[in-house]
Amino acid sequence: MNSFAAPASPARSTPSLIFIGLVLWALGVLVLRLAVGGGWLDNPLSLAGFYALTVVGTWPLIPLITRLAGLPRTATVEATALVCGTAVTIDGLVIGFAPWIYASDIADAKAVAGTLLWAIGVALILGFVRRPAA
Repeated sequence: MNSFAAPASPARSTPSLIFIGLVLWALGVLVLRLAVGGGWLDNPLSLAGFYALTVVGTWPLIPLITRLAGLPRTATVEATALVCGTAVTIDGLVIGFAPWIYASDIADAKAVAGTLLWAIGVALILGFVRRPAA
């Protein structure tokens, strides 16, 4: 009788992936609130730099997501999509109902929401880029 531990299925990992999405969204908001406080989202040049850093900072998160959820590398796209879906759902709720979570000024809140949407898009693209070859 062999008992090999099979990797978790995407369905069994759904709660973990939703939790990871929530945590990453919250960390993003924390960083972006600090950026708003420092005026980094006001200047187009610093905003562009912030967007570029998002790509660099997101790159190592993609394989980490599947590892944390106990999924095989072949589930990279599905795992990334669920994490991003969670984050974009929270983003939509916050910007629609409680923009003060992002910033007290509505223009700053929109800048935070837009930057989060950018990060989510980057993560989705990187999820496809980083998936293993078939």
